[in-house]
Amino acid sequence: MLEIGIALATASKAVAIIQKGFKLRKDASELTVYFSQFFDAKDEIAKARAQVDNSTLGSKVFAKQSVEAYALEVALAEHKTKELEKQLRELFVYSGQAEVYTRMMRIRQEERTRRRINQRRVAEQKKFFADVVLICSMFAFTIGSLTLLIYICLLYTSPSPRDAT
Repeated sequence: MLEIGIALATASKAVAIIQKGFKLRKDASELTVYFSQFFDAKDEIAKARAQVDNSTLGSKVFAKQSVEAYALEVALAEHKTKELEKQLRELFVYSGQAEVYTRMMRIRQEERTRRRINQRRVAEQKKFFADVVLICSMFAFTIGSLTLLIYICLLYTSPSPRDAT
């Protein structure tokens, strides 16, 4: 898939720029933009992985490439980003900034946990709203059907004007 290839290229380019920056003795804070690019690309690949894990029947039927080919592409991209992330960790260690990397990973994990909690909360709210709408729709349909049924019954059981004469 095109997005996976773009994400992998972005991650590789970001790591290459970070490596050059560390060789030029730049501080990690000066390379923040490239770290962001790398981790954003890694997140895109993770989203693609979630898409593979939760693919619908429709996406399997109408996909331009087979599910297996897409899964292989995602798996290879994940493998490559793990290697790139290992290179980043080594760059931090060799440049004497290992504590920065450790702190970054700790903050990353905390933020990921916070986002998961928020995503779960939003998903629960959407589910609750959908359930309420469904129940209200069923209730309105039932009341409407009963009203129509009563109207029809009254229409056929009431005496007609011809019967009065």
